[in-house]
Amino acid sequence: MKNITTKRNNVFVDSSILIAAILSPVGGSFYVLMELKDKFEFKINEYVFEEVFRILDTKFISKPELKTELFLIIGIANIEIFKNPLLAQVKKAEKFINRDDAPILAGSMESCSFLLTLDNHFLSKNMLEFATKNNINILKPKEFIEQYRNCK
Repeated sequence: MKNITTKRNNVFVDSSILIAAILSPVGGSFYVLMELKDKFEFKINEYVFEEVFRILDTKFISKPELKTELFLIIGIANIEIFKNPLLAQVKKAEKFINRDDAPILAGSMESCSFLLTLDNHFLSKNMLEFATKNNINILKPKEFIEQYRNCK
Protein backbone atom coordinates (compact mmCIF):
# COMPACT_ATOMS: atom_id res chain seq x y z
CA MET A 1 0.00 0.00 0.00
CA LYS A 2 1.50 3.32 -1.04
CA ASN A 3 1.17 6.57 0.85
CA ILE A 4 -1.48 8.89 -0.51
CA THR A 5 -0.28 12.47 -0.52
CA THR A 6 -3.09 14.16 -2.43
CA LYS A 7 -6.77 13.34 -2.60
CA ARG A 8 -7.57 15.61 -5.55
CA ASN A 9 -7.45 13.05 -8.34
CA ASN A 10 -8.28 10.00 -6.23
CA VAL A 11 -11.55 8.28 -7.04
CA PHE A 12 -13.02 5.64 -4.75
CA VAL A 13 -14.89 3.07 -6.83
CA ASP A 14 -17.97 1.41 -5.34
CA SER A 15 -18.64 -2.25 -6.06
CA SER A 16 -21.60 -1.27 -8.27
CA ILE A 17 -19.20 0.47 -10.65
CA LEU A 18 -16.94 -2.57 -10.91
CA ILE A 19 -19.87 -4.92 -11.51
CA ALA A 20 -21.29 -2.59 -14.18
CA ALA A 21 -17.89 -2.31 -15.88
CA ILE A 22 -17.51 -6.09 -15.90
CA LEU A 23 -20.96 -6.57 -17.41
CA SER A 24 -20.89 -3.80 -20.02
CA PRO A 25 -17.82 -2.65 -21.96
CA VAL A 26 -19.92 0.15 -23.50
CA GLY A 27 -21.31 1.70 -20.31
CA GLY A 28 -20.24 4.73 -18.33
CA SER A 29 -18.55 2.72 -15.58
CA PHE A 30 -16.30 0.93 -18.05
CA TYR A 31 -15.61 4.20 -19.87
CA VAL A 32 -14.50 5.99 -16.70
CA LEU A 33 -12.17 3.18 -15.64
CA MET A 34 -10.63 2.64 -19.07
CA GLU A 35 -10.59 6.10 -20.64
CA LEU A 36 -9.80 8.21 -17.58
CA LYS A 37 -7.25 5.90 -15.97
CA ASP A 38 -4.40 8.25 -16.89
CA LYS A 39 -6.16 11.28 -15.38
CA PHE A 40 -7.31 9.79 -12.06
CA GLU A 41 -6.15 7.25 -9.51
CA PHE A 42 -8.85 4.69 -8.84
CA LYS A 43 -9.04 3.07 -5.43
CA ILE A 44 -11.01 0.40 -3.63
CA ASN A 45 -10.59 -1.15 -0.24
CA GLU A 46 -10.53 -4.83 0.66
CA TYR A 47 -14.21 -4.63 1.59
CA VAL A 48 -15.22 -3.57 -1.94
CA PHE A 49 -13.02 -6.25 -3.50
CA GLU A 50 -14.58 -8.95 -1.31
CA GLU A 51 -18.09 -7.61 -1.98
CA VAL A 52 -17.57 -7.82 -5.74
CA PHE A 53 -16.29 -11.38 -5.38
CA ARG A 54 -19.36 -12.33 -3.28
CA ILE A 55 -21.67 -10.86 -5.93
CA LEU A 56 -19.88 -12.72 -8.71
CA ASP A 57 -20.01 -15.96 -6.68
CA THR A 58 -23.74 -15.67 -5.96
CA LYS A 59 -25.51 -13.75 -8.72
CA PHE A 60 -23.20 -14.79 -11.55
CA ILE A 61 -22.13 -18.27 -10.46
CA SER A 62 -22.69 -19.63 -13.97
CA LYS A 63 -20.22 -17.08 -15.42
CA PRO A 64 -16.82 -17.74 -13.80
CA GLU A 65 -15.14 -15.80 -16.61
CA LEU A 66 -16.41 -12.59 -14.98
CA LYS A 67 -13.77 -12.98 -12.28
CA THR A 68 -11.12 -12.87 -14.99
CA GLU A 69 -12.78 -9.70 -16.31
CA LEU A 70 -12.59 -8.21 -12.81
CA PHE A 71 -8.86 -8.81 -12.56
CA LEU A 72 -8.31 -7.43 -16.06
CA ILE A 73 -10.20 -4.24 -15.21
CA ILE A 74 -8.33 -3.83 -11.92
CA GLY A 75 -5.02 -4.29 -13.73
CA ILE A 76 -5.69 -2.15 -16.78
CA ALA A 77 -7.27 0.69 -14.78
CA ASN A 78 -4.48 0.34 -12.20
CA ILE A 79 -6.99 0.23 -9.36
CA GLU A 80 -5.25 0.30 -6.00
CA ILE A 81 -6.65 -1.95 -3.29
CA PHE A 82 -5.95 -0.67 0.20
CA LYS A 83 -6.79 -1.78 3.73
CA ASN A 84 -10.26 -1.33 5.21
CA PRO A 85 -10.91 1.78 7.28
CA LEU A 86 -10.70 1.72 11.06
CA LEU A 87 -13.82 0.64 12.94
CA ALA A 88 -14.23 4.16 14.39
CA GLN A 89 -14.42 5.60 10.87
CA VAL A 90 -16.96 2.97 9.83
CA LYS A 91 -19.10 3.72 12.91
CA LYS A 92 -19.05 7.43 12.04
CA ALA A 93 -20.19 6.63 8.49
CA GLU A 94 -22.99 4.37 9.82
CA LYS A 95 -24.73 7.47 11.13
CA PHE A 96 -25.36 8.51 7.53
CA ILE A 97 -25.63 5.27 5.55
CA ASN A 98 -26.49 1.64 6.17
CA ARG A 99 -24.02 -0.71 7.84
CA ASP A 100 -23.22 -2.57 4.60
CA ASP A 101 -22.15 0.61 2.82
CA ALA A 102 -20.40 2.32 5.74
CA PRO A 103 -16.97 0.74 4.93
CA ILE A 104 -17.29 2.14 1.41
CA LEU A 105 -18.10 5.64 2.59
CA ALA A 106 -15.40 5.54 5.28
CA GLY A 107 -12.85 4.22 2.79
CA SER A 108 -13.58 7.02 0.35
CA MET A 109 -13.27 9.67 3.05
CA GLU A 110 -9.77 8.69 4.08
CA SER A 111 -8.14 8.86 0.68
CA CYS A 112 -10.30 10.29 -2.09
CA SER A 113 -12.10 13.39 -3.25
CA PHE A 114 -14.64 11.42 -5.32
CA LEU A 115 -16.87 8.43 -4.64
CA LEU A 116 -18.17 6.89 -7.83
CA THR A 117 -21.32 4.79 -7.41
CA LEU A 118 -24.50 3.63 -9.11
CA ASP A 119 -26.32 3.22 -5.79
CA ASN A 120 -28.97 5.89 -5.20
CA HIS A 121 -28.88 5.57 -1.41
CA PHE A 122 -25.47 7.27 -1.52
CA LEU A 123 -27.25 10.30 -2.97
CA SER A 124 -29.76 11.08 -0.20
CA LYS A 125 -29.87 14.61 1.17
CA ASN A 126 -28.26 13.65 4.51
CA MET A 127 -25.60 11.63 2.75
CA LEU A 128 -24.69 14.44 0.35
CA GLU A 129 -24.51 16.97 3.19
CA PHE A 130 -22.20 14.65 5.11
CA ALA A 131 -20.08 14.07 2.01
CA THR A 132 -19.78 17.79 1.31
CA LYS A 133 -18.63 18.45 4.88
CA ASN A 134 -15.98 15.75 4.39
CA ASN A 135 -14.84 17.01 0.97
CA ILE A 136 -16.19 14.02 -0.95
CA ASN A 137 -18.04 14.40 -4.25
CA ILE A 138 -20.43 11.48 -4.71
CA LEU A 139 -21.25 11.01 -8.37
CA LYS A 140 -22.62 8.52 -10.85
CA PRO A 141 -20.42 7.81 -13.90
CA LYS A 142 -22.42 10.08 -16.21
CA GLU A 143 -22.05 13.04 -13.83
CA PHE A 144 -18.37 12.28 -13.31
CA ILE A 145 -17.74 12.22 -17.07
CA GLU A 146 -19.67 15.48 -17.54
CA GLN A 147 -17.71 17.20 -14.77
CA TYR A 148 -14.45 15.98 -16.26
CA ARG A 149 -15.37 17.22 -19.74
CA ASN A 150 -16.48 20.60 -18.38
CA CYS A 151 -13.16 21.08 -16.55
CA LYS A 152 -10.93 20.25 -19.51
